[in-house]
Amino acid sequence: MIWWLRIRYVPAVAVGLLTCILLGSGADSVTVPIPVVIGGLTFDLPMSSLLPLVPACLILEGQARADAVAERVAVRAVAGWDALFMAACVLACALAAGVAAMAGAGSAAMAMARDFAGYLGLALIVRRLAGARVAAVATALFPFLCVSFGLVHNRPSIWAWPLHDATSTTASLQAMALLAIGAVSLLLPPPRRHVGADDE
Repeated sequence: MIWWLRIRYVPAVAVGLLTCILLGSGADSVTVPIPVVIGGLTFDLPMSSLLPLVPACLILEGQARADAVAERVAVRAVAGWDALFMAACVLACALAAGVAAMAGAGSAAMAMARDFAGYLGLALIVRRLAGARVAAVATALFPFLCVSFGLVHNRPSIWAWPLHDATSTTASLQAMALLAIGAVSLLLPPPRRHVGADDE
């Protein structure tokens, strides 16, 4: 169990989640100007939309550094531990966001919980298709792509869910759908790799 905690960066992920909620709730007005490709303007992306990338990418990095071949034949159900850990992270983030919102921290915490779930689901899907390293990069770039290509007259397109308000049902459904698909990908048998390919 100790080796799994170390390899998966569990303490770092826990700190990242806590920092994500605390910083995002306390600095929900902090924004990052991102250029918009269509229209030639800039969009002020809230920092709270970027903070959830930290724990999501840490989870991926922890899985990428593991010995996948050894874990597949391990006696312990490592895949089950991973699934439970990620589910616990999503639940903890949602609970913390709910507490922060009830404490008067605004809606940023709820948006971060939604975004964390969506980013994690997206990362798991891309990881299934292209490996953990590519998934981390693709997930980290996704909110910037949403800003650059997902704005029409400074309003987010339906697919650019990280840019929607915390109260957006459409954005929440998309994030939950990504998380559900990503969770299903964990249940599928590992894809066959060519000899010499990296097992991520």
